[in-house]
Amino acid sequence: MDDWIFGALIAGAISGAIPMFLGASKNKLGLGFAGFMSCIVSALILGLLLAIPVSGIFVWLISKNSNQVSKENQKGG
Repeated sequence: MDDWIFGALIAGAISGAIPMFLGASKNKLGLGFAGFMSCIVSALILGLLLAIPVSGIFVWLISKNSNQVSKENQKGG
């Protein structure tokens, strides 16, 4: 295996771990896993230059989605 592929996989896994753990803690495991896999693919395409923004987008989506759910629970409860 080439060194750059191994490095990109490691970089993608590290940057994708953030949305994965956040999604697991906010009970959004599917969105967290999608962020993890997207970070790995984006790191293979363009390295950390793309993997870090993708991670940030998924963190924002998970946070936004969990805030909407908590607001709906407060209104309904």
